[in-house]
Parts: sequence; structure tokens; C-alpha cells
Amino acid sequence: MLHRPRSTPLRSLSTAVLIALASTAASSAQAAVGFERASAAKLDEVEVKGQAPTPLKRAARAASRLDVPLLQQPISADVIDADSQRARSDASFNEALEQAPGLVPAYSFGVINISGRGFSGVFNSPILFDGVRYPGWQVTPRLTLNYQQVEVLRGPAALTAGQGSVAGAINLVPRRADGRAGSNVYLGYGRYGTSTAAVGSGGSVAGGGLAWRLDASHQQSGERGSFGHARDTSFEFRHVNAELAAPVSDTLRLSLAFEHFLDDGEGYFGTPLINGRIDPSLRDINYNVIDDAIRMDVDWLRARAEWQPSDDLRASLVLFGNREDRYYRNAEVNTWQPATGLIRRSDYLEISHDQKLRGAVADVAWSHTLFGRAHQLVFGLQADRNDHDRSSDSPFRYTDTVDLRNPVRGVYTSLDTFQPRTATDIAQRSVFVESALDLAPRWRLVTGLRHDRSEVDSLNVVSGVRFDKRYSAGSYRLGLTFSPSEQTTLYGSLATSSEAPAQITTLGLANASFELTDSEQVELGMKHSGARVDWTLALYDIARTNLLSRDPDDPNRLIQVGEQAARGVEASLRMPLGERLRVEASAALLDAKFERFDEVVGGVAVSRRGNDPVAVPERIGTLWAFYSASQNLELGLGLRGVGESAANTANTLYLPGYATVDALLRYDAPLGRFSLRLRNLDDRVYATRPYGAGQFMLGEPRWYELTWQRSF
Repeated sequence: MLHRPRSTPLRSLSTAVLIALASTAASSAQAAVGFERASAAKLDEVEVKGQAPTPLKRAARAASRLDVPLLQQPISADVIDADSQRARSDASFNEALEQAPGLVPAYSFGVINISGRGFSGVFNSPILFDGVRYPGWQVTPRLTLNYQQVEVLRGPAALTAGQGSVAGAINLVPRRADGRAGSNVYLGYGRYGTSTAAVGSGGSVAGGGLAWRLDASHQQSGERGSFGHARDTSFEFRHVNAELAAPVSDTLRLSLAFEHFLDDGEGYFGTPLINGRIDPSLRDINYNVIDDAIRMDVDWLRARAEWQPSDDLRASLVLFGNREDRYYRNAEVNTWQPATGLIRRSDYLEISHDQKLRGAVADVAWSHTLFGRAHQLVFGLQADRNDHDRSSDSPFRYTDTVDLRNPVRGVYTSLDTFQPRTATDIAQRSVFVESALDLAPRWRLVTGLRHDRSEVDSLNVVSGVRFDKRYSAGSYRLGLTFSPSEQTTLYGSLATSSEAPAQITTLGLANASFELTDSEQVELGMKHSGARVDWTLALYDIARTNLLSRDPDDPNRLIQVGEQAARGVEASLRMPLGERLRVEASAALLDAKFERFDEVVGGVAVSRRGNDPVAVPERIGTLWAFYSASQNLELGLGLRGVGESAANTANTLYLPGYATVDALLRYDAPLGRFSLRLRNLDDRVYATRPYGAGQFMLGEPRWYELTWQRSF
């Protein structure tokens, strides 16, 4: 039984507004107004007084394959480029995502979890590596020093990311081999002996016939910082990107890119709650075993052919491969026992993932006139196959107890054999099309369609039971923009997406009979990008249906009728206040609820209708103020606030809201840029995510880091 999204005032109003805007645009189609707008504004063609384009005037692959700047797209998207991160002395993936309005990123079990637009987890906002992703949850590099920019789309992202992109998508864009000579260096040293180093260089050889780019970064700490900041969370991270590119002719360019990162660290899985509360005195204690491990070894290879016979026609073909080895060995759950005051450790998990992905994606873009109006069309195909093998010591039965304040951590123990468990093959085929049509001066219709077909073949190696599942999903985006000036755009859009009912790479027989869950979003917004001021405003209403829920008449039976919904507003602002002061701010307010969802409690189905989803804060705000004391010296002060969020679906436990204060001192010297970065100045104890029923992942304590950067 499929349960369709409910109608809401915003959804109905937005649909009516879209219809009205379309009617107005159609009636204006014959008006001869002297307003010119490029239908295919390429990234390198947008300039503001000789400076690099602001983020809103750039195109972003996470948002669309159209060569249309974000300012003129009917969606909410952000580009966090290297210059923006360097201005704040940011270097981590987590810090980059915090620049996007409404996003709350946090690590758990070595994977980044993202809360945005009413949804939270590792599956709702997939990660793309240079426009390519794979099914299932993905591991990400902890640093962004090798990338040119991080692109963020908020809202359904099926057009660019395919299935499993209900709340958005994130694209990591490496620096390209463009032939330009230049190098950059980054060095940092921070608290707990954390050292960071990065170097990048590019140029050309053979008389400019072969362009190259190489970026390498490294970070390590012998004390703390491996996805947590309790004791004994040391880590080492290594990351390399390389690309060679050669123009075969005036119209054809070939390139080969390689990416490798290795993240090897100790694990932290949260601090146990005492009487349902955080005890600050336990902040530094790690209850994990002493021989714990979180290791992620990732390789990407991409071969690209780009053909552009004219300014109006371009085509590209990307062949890609991915290999990943992940290994986890930890005691993950720590539960305080009121009767004894001890900590019960459970979920002793030893798990490995061996993954091999190969595939291809091709697209063609054509700019022309349709009915006398500028039109841009993109058509593409994608095919890939993911072989995912999983080994573990399931069913993870071992438990023990340790002291609350002086735990004897011991070594990893298991009652079961570590052995291969599942072998899953996932074959995907996709076709997509996007269109941008100038209906009339100032009016543009932006649309897109995508169809995904997935074939899952899974073998339980232990039992010998095999099953297969076929998923087929269509998604679309329908948007209309109106530009009263070259700097301002008003828009409305409808977008859909879909997602498997459970983790697709480890889909079990119990969930194989269920269909995809669906999501639908209505969004209205306004954007402005001027010479000195950028701002955005977006209102959205999003619903995800067909969630697995317990049958009220038979609690032992799952049915697909659940629904989760959110509606909210997001805003961002970048502007100067006088000659020396500038501010950057963002805010998000939302209301996320279970519209229909039942769980079993004591053998009885209990409704969670009206409850808050887990780990979804409904108030998020960031404010940075930068003061230029002189031409070379700048001071910055940042405030970030995150509201409370539910820690369980029953809403009997909540993560408290928190606010952190950061500071920055930056000095530009002839030898380079020196920065002192301070985070969480008052050393506030706060939680970022729940993990299990009785423990919270705690956030970063007071942190300081001195960095030096130089480009030459």
C-alpha cells in the first residue's frame, strides 16, 4: 500500500503560485523587453569587476548539469570554495558543511551524518566525488585541502545523485589540471599535537600539450581527534589527488584522475548518560577497547573525454572505478547501570567491507533556440555495478562491564567467528534530461526528469540463501524563475526523489519485499547577488512517504505506510558594514514531524504521530563578523547555535541545544598568511548526536590551531 504526501497550506499555496507564475510568463512571452540574460552562463564567463565570481554566480554539479549559475536556479544550493574556507582557516569537511544554511554535520562510527531539512543520517544526503556516487553509505575524507570546492544542494537531489538523495547531495570537486602554473602550501599545528600539512602544484609540460595537477595532504594526532575527542582517539589521515590532461585537438580533451585517501584511527562511540543527562566529568573517558580500529582505505580512478565542437554543443564521457576496504573493530555501546553504577559494554562489532565499483556516465549539452527562445538541453546516461562483500562476527553477543570513571578497557573479545557474511551485487542504469527554457524576458522554465533502475542480487554466505530485488523509480524537478534584475531571482519549484527502505548494500531478506520510499518537496525562494551583498531566502515543504511502520492490528508485521514531513525557512547573508567590517550569517527554522509512524513497545504497536524525528534540530544559526584592523590584519568572531533535538522516536530523551563561540586572528605577511584559530572558546560540553539508547556523541572541546598558508 502506497501512502501519498499529504496536502499542506504551503504545498497548496506553492503549487498555485507556480501555476500563476507560469501563466504570467506565458502571457509575457511576446513582450519585447530589452532585458538580456545568457541562457548558458559558463563558470569561467561570469566576472564581477575583474574578481572571481561570488558563489551564487557559479554553476554547481551537485545542483544541476546545466551551465546555469546558482543565482538563476530554482533550488537552494551553495558553493563553499577554497577561498571561503581559507578566509576562516577551515580545513575539514565538517567545517565546510557548517557554512551551508541549515546543515548540522556530525561524525559517528567514522562516517559523517548530516541533518538537514528535517532528515538526518548517512543515507539522505549522498556524497559525490567529482559528480560520481555509489549506492549505500559512503566514507568521506576528513580534510578538504585537496579540493577546489564543496558543493551542497539542499532538498531532493535525484536529478544529479539518483536514488537515496531525499534531503540533498554534496559534491567534492578536486582541483583540475588546467595547465596554469602555481603551487600552494598549508601547515598547521593544534591542540593535542595535531599536525596538518598540505601541498599542491600544477602546470604543463611538452609545450603546454600536457597539463598536470598534484595535491597531497596529511593530518595526524597521537592523542585525540579520531571522530571524537575523548582520550585515546589518535588517528592518521593521508590524501592524494592527481590529474593529467591533454588536448587531443582543438575540440577534444582527455584526462585521467586518481584519488586515494587512507583514514586510520582509534574509535570513540559516545559518552554514557547518567540519569538521562550528560555528566561533564566523563567527557575525556573512552570506554572502547584498547585494540580498537576504524580504518578506511579508498581509491578512485576517473578517465574523462570532453568534446566541444562549438560554443553551443559539448559532450563528455567519464569512466570511473572505486575500490574501498573498510575495517571496524570496536565495543560501540556503553550503557550506565543504575543498580551497580557500572558501564555495560555491548555491540562488540568486528566488520569489514570490501567494495569494488565500476561504471560510466555520459552527457550531451546543447544550447539553441526553441520557438525563438534561448534553450539549453542536457541529456545523459549512467551505468554502474557495485560489488559489496561484508564480513563480520555477527550476531555480536559478547558483553561485559567496566568501572564508570576508571574503566579497564581490555581487548576486543567475541563469542562468534569473524567470517564472510554477505555478498551483494548492485547494478544500476539511469537516464536523465534537464532543460532551461527562456519563456520570456526575465522568465525561465527549468525542468528535469530522471529514471533509475537498480538490480540487487544478495547472497547470505553463511546460510546459502540468495534473493534479488528490482527497484525502478522516476523523479523530476519543475521550476520557474523570474529575474526582476540581473542581480535578483525569485523562484518556485517542485522536486521528487526516492530511497530504498533499508541500507541497499546490506539489504536483508526481511526488507526485500518492500518498495522504495518517496519524497516530494515544494520550495519558494528569492536570491540576490550584487557587487558587495549576497543573500538568499527559501521556504520549503518536504514529505517522505512509504516508510516502514508497524501494523497497529499486528505489531509483528511491518507495513509501508509511514510518513515523515518537514516545513521550514532558510536564509543566508553576506555583506559589508562599513569599510572595515563584514558579516556572514545564516539561519534555519523548521518543523519536522512523523505524520504516521508506529513502533512496537512491549509487544504493542505504539503511534509516534506528531513526534520529532531523531537528531533533527529545528533551530540552526551561524554568525561571523570580520574586522579589518589594517590592510594585513583581520580579526574574526563566530557564533553558532543549534537547537535541541530528539534522541529517540518516543521523544522521552532530547539532546540539549548548544551555542559555541569561535575566534580568528589572521595576518598576511610577505612570507604568507598566518592564522590563529580558536574554536569553542568557553570549552562548552555539548552533544552532537545520539548513539544507541543511552549515550551521546560529545562535540569538540576548546581547540586552538596555528596555520600558515602560501600560494606562489
